Amino acid sequence: GVDVSPDSVVRPQSLGFTPSTQPGSMTNITRITGASAAWTKGYTGSGVDIALIDTGVAPVPALKDSAKVVVGPDLSFESQDRDLIHLDSYGHGTHMAGIIAGREVARGTGANYARDTTNFYGMAPDARLVSLKIADNQGAVDVSQMIAAVNWVVQNKNSNGMNIRVLNLSYGSASPQEPRMDPLSWAAEVAWRNGIVVVASVGNEGDNVPGRSNPAYNPWVIAVGAVDTRGTDARTDDVVPSFSARAGGNWGTRGPDLVAPGVSVISCGVPGGNIFATYSAARIGNNFLKGSGTSQ
Repeated sequence: GVDVSPDSVVRPQSLGFTPSTQPGSMTNITRITGASAAWTKGYTGSGVDIALIDTGVAPVPALKDSAKVVVGPDLSFESQDRDLIHLDSYGHGTHMAGIIAGREVARGTGANYARDTTNFYGMAPDARLVSLKIADNQGAVDVSQMIAAVNWVVQNKNSNGMNIRVLNLSYGSASPQEPRMDPLSWAAEVAWRNGIVVVASVGNEGDNVPGRSNPAYNPWVIAVGAVDTRGTDARTDDVVPSFSARAGGNWGTRGPDLVAPGVSVISCGVPGGNIFATYSAARIGNNFLKGSGTSQ
């Protein structure tokens, strides 16, 4: 038989970009998570391409290196606009790109990155991003567009000199179907079966709806939730914020596989983008924003 699933809307798993007192700079986050210690051992993400299916990436200072971003297809409703094709008019994708692989300075050594507490560095500062734009300046997108983007990543993971080893999915939605029957969940699993590490945010409905969002509920992907570090390096005071999805729901009791800093994370903003314009209180200087959610 053939199953037909209705198309629906998925949204980025970021909450309001409202500042808090948490010092969520990437300088602190890369130290707390151990990323900067890994850089000193040579693990900076060099040679690894990370596919980012989101709202596009803007050429902001931390992402302007010509070798930093490969421009993939634009599957959004803005793809026919010459002024907006491939560019991030919303701001979510650029925020994610900065967290993942931003680097404000010229390429250097991991040891130098770790010593530098002035410039901006993402978690893997020498990794390259492959940007697939799926959403417009409102941030929402249909599931069918997201599936098309995932399929493109699978088909082109080693095309034209690319080496896509990781796929980041900060978008998600609730699904009435079990993981093996849901088309988006299956697309993410196919990526995993083709040798790509799939990282998906668990969702921001922890206050209201139990269980992980789709495709994070697929058992083969790495499902990531948020943690509030309370601004300290110690783990003893860390808490999982109420918005971060937990175990439960219709399709098993498994919770997030791990949690990572996701409260008031400071990353790249897009001046003129929707988020930057709408959440003025979240702006940090001229180029950065604080954002919270399991996306981060």
